[in-house]
Amino acid sequence: MNNIIKRIVRIASFALGAGIAGLGAGSAIGLTVAQSALMGALTGVLGIFGALAFIYAGKGAVDEADFNATINSAIETARAKDGKSGK
Repeated sequence: MNNIIKRIVRIASFALGAGIAGLGAGSAIGLTVAQSALMGALTGVLGIFGALAFIYAGKGAVDEADFNATINSAIETARAKDGKSGK
């Protein structure tokens, strides 16, 4: 149970970061700041869930290594889109 809570908190943290990163991204297409943040958070989390669903479909389980690889890949993708490195 502790492992599931940890995963949920990590995904929620990613959603918060993706939302913050997307604050101004939607202004080019006429979205408000709040809508841009929501769009960034939702698309980020849906991407993670989609990747985890494919792993589950292929293996029947999502172990810690697969989860870590998926969320770390999503973080790196978000950083690249935002133009920031983690260094």
